[in-house]
Amino acid sequence: MKQRSSTKAPARRRALGILGLGVATALIVSGCSADPAAPGSSAGAGIKITVLADITGKAAFFGTAIEEASKYTVDELNAKGGINGNQITLTVKDTASSAATASSLMNDAILDNTDAVIFGVLSEEALAIAPLAQDAGIPMINVQAAADGITETGDAIWRITPPQGNFYPKLAEYVSKQLKAKTAAVFYVTDNAPSVTLATEVMPKAFGDVGISITDSVSSSSTETDLTTAVSRLLAGHPDYIQTQAIGAQNIALITQLRRAGFTGGIGGGTSLGANALAALSPDQSNGIVYYSSFVGSDQLPYASGNDFTKAYEAATGKQPTTFNAETYDAFGLIRAAVIASGKVSRADIVSGMAQVASKGGFAGAQGDPITFKDRSADTPGVVIQWEDGKETLAPGQ
Repeated sequence: MKQRSSTKAPARRRALGILGLGVATALIVSGCSADPAAPGSSAGAGIKITVLADITGKAAFFGTAIEEASKYTVDELNAKGGINGNQITLTVKDTASSAATASSLMNDAILDNTDAVIFGVLSEEALAIAPLAQDAGIPMINVQAAADGITETGDAIWRITPPQGNFYPKLAEYVSKQLKAKTAAVFYVTDNAPSVTLATEVMPKAFGDVGISITDSVSSSSTETDLTTAVSRLLAGHPDYIQTQAIGAQNIALITQLRRAGFTGGIGGGTSLGANALAALSPDQSNGIVYYSSFVGSDQLPYASGNDFTKAYEAATGKQPTTFNAETYDAFGLIRAAVIASGKVSRADIVSGMAQVASKGGFAGAQGDPITFKDRSADTPGVVIQWEDGKETLAPGQ
């Protein structure tokens, strides 16, 4: 098991973009200056945040992006005075895509007096550790982890990623109108609950609503490497479009084999195609692939807070931010907004503060202005992304 931990002091000089945009009118604080300490607050006490992420294992694509964004965000916040006058101590640990490891690390965080935990990304891990966090009263903000039953664990458990079902109607409309698809096939993994639900319930309805018929639904485990049979089945019905609901590197293997088999139709997927996963493919294999997400690092976003985050992140890192970077940034944004709302940094005060943020209309973040919440999950419409020449772009026609 690989673990990483780091304590981050102020390091970058860039202005904190959208985290300073506030939490509805009563809570707005400028991002160009340090957070003012609220009267009677625990400013100066410091705040300990632990990030648990799949930095190795089958979801390493995403955990690495979460780790990078965590360090970036804490540098920016601490450079501007921390959160409500509290400098952040950041610890990042690798769950290695293991529920048992994640549980052990959550127990460590609880015993280590961590004030808040940010977790990403696998649902099976989140389901294992959410009850531990709830029992300890420690706020846990999930990045992805889309399975049912996670936020339902209790009032301390939140999700900064909107339900993927929110995005499917927009994707289906795009596939129908822009790609002119009349038929589609879907590949999904059986050992990830959200993948099963999306492929067997959400996709058929959304695609059916726009007149696209499903020719076949093909499943596999997420550890399967020989996808020859799956590819043959997917192509047997001669679909115009193929949707993948796999995880991590398996998506790349599937797309590679589809192209090698001569499939020239549209290919799409979900957020698991983010975090620059498609960079592993050649342009002739990847150009034109589409997928839904809560964010795209484009100056075409129709809200300033997202554009500001993109510019600041690119200036600091030299990289286009991905969905996982943006969602991690917004997870810290939720903690910050909660501390400002409650005026204190204890576990109970952050939990209370998050409820206040949600009740007052959310806050401005990378994924939206505002990011609102429904049943402790972020609730934004999302976008359709098109991969083109090694970069995420806002798919045309939206």
